[in-house]
Amino acid sequence: MIKTVLVYIISFALLFFIISFSQEYLYNDLDVLLRFNLWDINLFLAIASFLICAQLQLLSLIDSIKTKLGFVYLPTFFIKGILFYAAFKSSVFSLETLNTPERLCILIPFLLYLVLEVYFVVKIITKNVV
Repeated sequence: MIKTVLVYIISFALLFFIISFSQEYLYNDLDVLLRFNLWDINLFLAIASFLICAQLQLLSLIDSIKTKLGFVYLPTFFIKGILFYAAFKSSVFSLETLNTPERLCILIPFLLYLVLEVYFVVKIITKNVV
């Protein structure tokens, strides 16, 4: 259990630093001005995805919930979206329009964290189906 959570921490931290520094390098190299803080958005996405995976890992220890983990995971996507809106409504969602680089710097990390999150969730669910 501890080893698995450590793997989650390392994986999401590594992805966080790769995404953050590559975005910073790319946008500085292209002289793109962003009107919000990328670091905060990436940190939120990394922590939220980690917490979802850790929560499912903990819930997989309960015998009565093992077979229902997929149903437990489904609402987390919407909860993460609602929390993202609440956390960034003053910085991101207060802007009238987002230009293409601003949209991409939110969408691409969101999708990358989602892929890693789904990978771990599938591993948890398939391990507990048997």
